[in-house]
Amino acid sequence: MHARSALVALLLLACGSSGPLPLHRDPAYDVAAARARPGAEVDWRPWAPATFAHARAAGRRILVYGVAKWCHWCHVMEATTYRDPAVVARLGADFVAVKFDADARPDLAARYADYGWPATVLLTPEAEEIGAYRGYLEPAELLGVLARAAEAQPRSVEPADAGPVPPVEALPWIAARALRDLDAFYDRAQGGWGRRQKLPLGRNVLVELRRAAAGDPAARDRALQTLRAHRKLMDPVWGGLYQYSVPNDWDHPHFEKLMIRQAPNLEAFAMAHALFPDAGFDRDARAIADYVRAFLTNAEGAFLVSQDADVGAHDPAARFVDGHDYFPLDDAGRRALGLPWVDAHVYPFTNGLAIAAFARLGPSEVAAARRAAAVVTRDLMDADGGLRRAAQGRADVRYLADAAAFGLGLARLAEVTGDGALAADAGRVADAMLRDFADADSEALFETTPDAAAVGAFARRRHPFEHNVRAARLLAALAALEQNPARLERARRLLAAVATPGAVADQGRVLGGFLLACGEVGMLPDLAAPVRSDPSAAR
Repeated sequence: MHARSALVALLLLACGSSGPLPLHRDPAYDVAAARARPGAEVDWRPWAPATFAHARAAGRRILVYGVAKWCHWCHVMEATTYRDPAVVARLGADFVAVKFDADARPDLAARYADYGWPATVLLTPEAEEIGAYRGYLEPAELLGVLARAAEAQPRSVEPADAGPVPPVEALPWIAARALRDLDAFYDRAQGGWGRRQKLPLGRNVLVELRRAAAGDPAARDRALQTLRAHRKLMDPVWGGLYQYSVPNDWDHPHFEKLMIRQAPNLEAFAMAHALFPDAGFDRDARAIADYVRAFLTNAEGAFLVSQDADVGAHDPAARFVDGHDYFPLDDAGRRALGLPWVDAHVYPFTNGLAIAAFARLGPSEVAAARRAAAVVTRDLMDADGGLRRAAQGRADVRYLADAAAFGLGLARLAEVTGDGALAADAGRVADAMLRDFADADSEALFETTPDAAAVGAFARRRHPFEHNVRAARLLAALAALEQNPARLERARRLLAAVATPGAVADQGRVLGGFLLACGEVGMLPDLAAPVRSDPSAAR
């Protein structure tokens, strides 16, 4: 592999620097320069039954390109590799090329998140997987992958939750082991978990805050060190947290802003303020809340998905401005160049995350959470509690990610407000979730409802770890709201069903959600209850 390409692949989502030349300055990865050169266009087809039927009838292998619309290296790959004439010709002659948006398809995102974004997946004409490739691929590298695909055979891709399911009685031991693993990942020198890439893992911080509240001084120190490090990823102009930093410190941010990062860190900073009122964490919470209101909230009050790292990335005719050049500017300088694209979809998943976070803050933020909950309930929730992805979109396929996150958001809002109608809505969402995603052979829940359009590997549904964990948290919250022990018992069985050794190990350093769930179902006493936020944490 080309040395430069190997570095990019190693960085996964990444942007950063290697030696004296930052990668974004390398002409090979300059999106504006690549757009200015003559290029060809890939005939991208949608993820749809007709696409897979065409591939099967034509006997063509399938290239699946998984992207996140906020992703800088996806923009680079589309401007360079997927405009390369040799790549376009090879795909046009021998393959069916399919693109999907990871935020729009949480089921596919759960399968391939380890491979990027961007992620490249090769399938047989029958949609069985033959290979998956991580991160940005240069033209020559992708051409090699395509050449080898002609001889590749379908491979067995066993999900991480495969293996013996532990009994519920084993959860305390599994949780204690996961807590030790979390401690082992901690970077004592710089804060945070992991050393190669610094992620602002808000749920990990929430674990430490609960441990600190229970009297653990080491957890207190870890929480304080990490939240102070997270401040380095705070946009000093608009607020909000950048996604992460590379290569191994907090000083080289990658500039996209995702709701999946804003929401847990908003909650973490607010809870930290409740524990450490003189540390200034209320200002950090306000900076995130103000950013979300200004950029990731629509006119009706619903919360949005993400903001891009770059300007002009979604219009090939527009001037492209790299985030490294854009975000160091002041407000006027930025606005003179235009605003980075915002993914304005309203998904129950991202709204649930934000509602749960905003519900922990002061009265004005609880009001914002209520508005978002009302919009999603009105537009995307059926009378039986089922949730759709779009008001006019497909109603036949639903996603566990939406049910678990939005249900938990409603439950958290009900906890804070005492609103019985919100609690009842959360209960309806949970009941529909348990019905719609049930697996007759497991206590775990499937990623989607049955999808007649799914083929090949995708017809075999999975039990996504993160979303099952959040579903268990929803059931635990309802157990308390409804005073219903059966909800708690179901939460425990659900959590145990996905807590196989392979699945827990596969989470690496991202263990916060699982550990919070273990606390909330009563398996880690020190993590049983959240730290209550101070109402003045965000105004």
